[in-house]
Amino acid sequence: MKVLINIILCAVFLFGCAVSKKNNSIESEKLNDKELVQFTILQINDFYEIAPLDNGTIGGAARIATIRKKLMTENSNTLTVLAGDFLSPSLLGTLKWEGERIKGKHMVDVLNATGIDLVTFGNHEFDIDEASLQKRINESKFDWVSTNVSQLKSGISNPFMKETNGQKIPIPKHISIRFKNATGNEVRIAVISPCLPANKVSYVQYEDIFESVEKEISKVQKDADFILLLSHLNKEDDLKMAKRFPSINLIVGGHEHENMKYKIGNTILTKADANAKTAYVHRIYFNSLTRKSIIRSSLVSLDKSIELDGEVHQLVQKWKAIENKVMREMGFDPDEILTKLFTPYDAREVIVRNEQAPFCQMICKSMIKACSKSVCSILNSGSVRVDDILKDNLSQYDILRSLPFGGSIVEVELKGSLLKKVLDAGWSNKGSGGYLQWDQIERMQDGNWKIQKNLLSLSNNYQVAMNDFLLTGGEKAMEFLTPKNPEIIKITYGNKEDPKDLRNDIRLAIIDYLKKVADNEEKQTTE
Repeated sequence: MKVLINIILCAVFLFGCAVSKKNNSIESEKLNDKELVQFTILQINDFYEIAPLDNGTIGGAARIATIRKKLMTENSNTLTVLAGDFLSPSLLGTLKWEGERIKGKHMVDVLNATGIDLVTFGNHEFDIDEASLQKRINESKFDWVSTNVSQLKSGISNPFMKETNGQKIPIPKHISIRFKNATGNEVRIAVISPCLPANKVSYVQYEDIFESVEKEISKVQKDADFILLLSHLNKEDDLKMAKRFPSINLIVGGHEHENMKYKIGNTILTKADANAKTAYVHRIYFNSLTRKSIIRSSLVSLDKSIELDGEVHQLVQKWKAIENKVMREMGFDPDEILTKLFTPYDAREVIVRNEQAPFCQMICKSMIKACSKSVCSILNSGSVRVDDILKDNLSQYDILRSLPFGGSIVEVELKGSLLKKVLDAGWSNKGSGGYLQWDQIERMQDGNWKIQKNLLSLSNNYQVAMNDFLLTGGEKAMEFLTPKNPEIIKITYGNKEDPKDLRNDIRLAIIDYLKKVADNEEKQTTE
């Protein structure tokens, strides 16, 4: 054990663009030690944008490929994992190409080339239909694991299947991986993988996350030297997992989009930033005599200091060219600059889901401009998917990637009592996509609401502009908000036959607003 501690203390864990000769010698000493088995886990999560962001300076699949290759050179015992949410949402995924919606095909194509080894389902994998999801699973060259998610057909649940070379292979509830050192000593890794039931669709059944994890731990605990939880849960449930099951060594998580690291007893929990702005590199040292492990985790920024892998970058450019072509065929000009931003729009998820964000308020203003009879507007923050800081010039492409789902604007005349219920529900959703953004609405300290500076009257009727998704009842705590609600007096939709009716596509309304109004109003707001 003393040898192991000395080796760990001597190791250099900073990952840069190159590995020094000193680091090479240290790594060689580790790998040649007969008692020590070293392996590395490269972690990304919530990956929606295959191309780099912020004018190409951060993120992107080509940088993931580069860092993976460097880690493989350092230690061939390297496992690259993606902790859910990658098939959806993205602008590219919503577009139609070669007769069908892309629906994550570009992601699988690029991730295959990147060298991803193992993925799990995130809740957004189920944004796409069952048939398209099956195609993506079959197209993937990487492995899948899922502990509590199964496919539901005719009331019967079975594991999702992956068809390879004509054979259908069930996606397992856990997988076992073995890494060896130069002398043949090995470490046995068990990977267990729960997903939160946040996107309930008819073809998916979820088992209880804790009960399902407990079952799999009981199966693997005797034979596994290291238990890895590849999870797509919210932070609170990940922390509960660590406390409830202390035999878990490492939780590699997703769902939240901001990097984090926690130590709970002997368990480490990490999440990287979404869209590969960062990645976690976990170097694990397993002593084959004591059966104990030491984990050293480094958060690596995938910034411009990390070169773009040529092969993957070329593939990304192919897909971006398709995206550009289809957008132009739809009548959009992605390169058009709509306005200059004197102050950046912070459209990160952590902002738009917790407070009234200027970017979303601008969207809500554009909704009212498109719906002249509406006195106020509301938008669920989960509709905004850019998760980025928009600065300098705001283009059509920025609007399109911010709202990849698009959707229409609906004018709803409703009772004040129902409007209050909606606003209260939206306020209670702070921290989730059900948190509402608005314009011409104000919340008072006592919890009451003002509409256009007047106290909301429960007995009055109000005409409200809202995105069409809100009227489906599908948003958190708003299942009552459907056309069948008796407190809805009238619903007015856009005229589908009129291409100039901006209500038909919320993105068109925003673009029109920025062209006509923002030069004056937005300058005053941001200066």
